[in-house]
Amino acid sequence: MEKDAGGMQLNGLLTKLSGLLEQETELYQALLAAIDKEKRAVIATDLTKLNETTKVKENLLLKLRILDEQRSHLLRKLADVLHQPMEVLSLKRLSQMVEAPYASRLERCRTRLVSLIAKIQDANHRNRDLFSHSLELVKGSMNLLNNLMASSPVYFRTGDIQQRDQTGKILHGEV
Repeated sequence: MEKDAGGMQLNGLLTKLSGLLEQETELYQALLAAIDKEKRAVIATDLTKLNETTKVKENLLLKLRILDEQRSHLLRKLADVLHQPMEVLSLKRLSQMVEAPYASRLERCRTRLVSLIAKIQDANHRNRDLFSHSLELVKGSMNLLNNLMASSPVYFRTGDIQQRDQTGKILHGEV
């Protein structure tokens, strides 16, 4: 790569992009850890930890959104310097277009990000299934309680139904 003004600008942009990708990787690792804590909180039925985890995840997602905007801005600049349309500038393509050491750095970041995102998607699917199962358990419990509390109707000879108040089948008011 020539050390002209364009080459210097390209190197600076690639250095910034590598730094941003490292920050994104760290945030995605923290997000994966938060999703794991979320799973443990659901299993333990710890609402306080679940709420805390939700706040941590929201904060991480906000930071990731900010980094994503910065990365998009850098990619626009890189597209201009490389005279390429931004739409074709994926990390893989960019790593193939630039020289060492940037090519290997970008490819390494891309590989780690792809792996992390796949792990996050898997963990989210597992947690979604866990939440769905927990919700079904709660619905089942509510149906059981409602059936215990339902009054037994009394039928008159005229065919009318008299609904009585709750039957009191529950022995204790707490679950």
